[in-house]
Amino acid sequence: MFLALLTLSFGYNANAQVEDQPMPDYVRKATNIEFLNNFAKEKEAEFEANYKKAVEIARSQGKPLGGVNEKDGSVSVLKGYDEETGGLIYIKTFGSVKADANMFFNNVAVGSSLQTANAKPLHADNIIGAGMTVGVWDGGAGLTNHQGFAGNRYQPKNNPNGNTNLNKDHAAHVAGTVAANTFGNGDAMGFAYGATVHAYYGLLNDLTSMTVAATSTTNPLYVSNHSYGLNFSGSGAPVSIFGQYNSDARDYDLLMNNAPYYTIVFAAGNDREDNFNPGKGGKDLLSQGGVSKNTVVVAATHGTEDFSGITGATSVIPVGNVWAFMAPYSNYGPTDDYRIKPDIAAKGGVMTNNAATTDPVTSVGIASVVATQVMQGTSMAAPAVTGVFTLWQGYYKTVFNKYMRSASVRALMAHTAREAGPANGPDFMFGWGLIDADKGRQIIDQAEENTAIFEEIDLPQGSHFDYEFTYDGVAPLVATVAWNDPAGTITSQTDLNLKKLVNDLDVRLINLDNNTIYYPWSLVHNPGLTHTSTAIAVRNVDNARDNIEKIEPQNAVAGNYKVEITYKGTLSGGNQNFSIIISGAGGQMPSTEGSVSVASVALESLSVYPNPVNDVLTIQGDLNNLNNGTIDIFDVTGKNVLKSKIVDSQSMNINVSNLKQGMYILTITKDGAKQNYKFIKN
Repeated sequence: MFLALLTLSFGYNANAQVEDQPMPDYVRKATNIEFLNNFAKEKEAEFEANYKKAVEIARSQGKPLGGVNEKDGSVSVLKGYDEETGGLIYIKTFGSVKADANMFFNNVAVGSSLQTANAKPLHADNIIGAGMTVGVWDGGAGLTNHQGFAGNRYQPKNNPNGNTNLNKDHAAHVAGTVAANTFGNGDAMGFAYGATVHAYYGLLNDLTSMTVAATSTTNPLYVSNHSYGLNFSGSGAPVSIFGQYNSDARDYDLLMNNAPYYTIVFAAGNDREDNFNPGKGGKDLLSQGGVSKNTVVVAATHGTEDFSGITGATSVIPVGNVWAFMAPYSNYGPTDDYRIKPDIAAKGGVMTNNAATTDPVTSVGIASVVATQVMQGTSMAAPAVTGVFTLWQGYYKTVFNKYMRSASVRALMAHTAREAGPANGPDFMFGWGLIDADKGRQIIDQAEENTAIFEEIDLPQGSHFDYEFTYDGVAPLVATVAWNDPAGTITSQTDLNLKKLVNDLDVRLINLDNNTIYYPWSLVHNPGLTHTSTAIAVRNVDNARDNIEKIEPQNAVAGNYKVEITYKGTLSGGNQNFSIIISGAGGQMPSTEGSVSVASVALESLSVYPNPVNDVLTIQGDLNNLNNGTIDIFDVTGKNVLKSKIVDSQSMNINVSNLKQGMYILTITKDGAKQNYKFIKN
């Protein structure tokens, strides 16, 4: 009876059947379905040919096609053959079972995944991911009739190798952390326990099934979890694969850029104690999906919700008698081009080679329909973030009757992350910090109340974004921009450290009262920096590497401010959609309508000559974007002495021969943008 009441108090009916959700029209219009259908077919054909060759090579060399690691229980499979290096590529799951675990943490008061991610306030308000469908790609599938997924909320979607891939404990555990309902003693409840999980076998050709799922017109995926990656010890890959933007990284970016409402979450991996990349001090261990620009890569911490005791990545200050800091196995970044990766951190539990586990993650098991399992790893951290994203998407849909683009999800993640690491700002261990579910919810609420800006905006070629507002100087002022960047150029094994950002947007915060300019965070490009350095990130230059940019101004005072977003070079595709969040200004925020202006850029580029002028004044420049704009000429008394219209051309002439000698001001106005030019009439 107590369990029944507990379930009802959370607002979820375990016996309710899942209803199908159609793809909304705005998602369909933004998703390049035709391209992605062809992409899926292309990837399927590539995989089949490559995998066949890999199997032949593996058998000729006496190497396995897959198996289970007896030491940690991870599943490993042969994925393919690297044509460039001649090595076999193996993929494995990033979590392990420890029999010496002595504490259960997933839904208890202190130290649980839910508490660490600050998700319990959302549950208290009945924000549980109801109506959402979330994907879990893993090494198999768990029990479909497990009590943690009552109501047909766990649905295996593919099973290429028969029953051998069913009932996998890792897959069940990950899915349970994302979305298990309360069962048993309640310790193993997940994050989005109102959502439905679509479970995929994903260690081989995940791209094809991911593409199909993201473009499905019924129950399309908005979030998916991937707690697996490169098994370096079993592969023939060189160490240069770490941090490298290879074909795998590019393919995930292609998928996400063409399905802009789909967010892919990857685990960072558990290799830092294995010295796979000697001489790097634990850095540069991310690969494949962990290097993509548009994916979210998750590092693992262990400890409690109260991280105030952390003074750095290697802090040894106990918080509530629990050692709260970066897990010793969690892979560090950054990427070869020094992007901020991993993106975010969440609880994964302690797992060391020689020490007992003290705070693992307890979730769904496979021994019975009420079984639990204890695991730890970045595999356990990633589904916590996936669960938070699912809660955010479901809540945003409730508030605004639409889903967020994945760029908005990533902006919200970075904007609200709790600080962690050796110094303020992002780093290559925690990324932007610790995921904070309730702070994300608060930004959504503030956007609804118009006390924060949280919008998705299209920036056309030849335009920029200018948004002015007043800051009261009370709360911390924060501005964050994120976008799905087009896929970059693949980096070869010997061609490293090339910038992968295609559309280089730049955000600046400007104090209009004193002209102080505040810049976003970016990593310092210094291979010698260690994880304990307090100089990992700076905020004194434009960020030319990342497609998440966050400004946290130092010593900002009350006054008038402007957020300015421009770009360098030419925008691939002719435009770039971005998501922007501005919070902490205080009071009601002005509308962003008219903040993106093609006309203002065109006005700034005009030439008006000759000066002085006798008879004919010439206006030259991008008049195409100023067509039908208004031309006014005023004398020094402010009297309008001439009025005209811009015509669609590259230049136009204005006859000023009838004007008296003296100083004049020519004003051109278009769509609210205005530019003044002084000239002298001889």
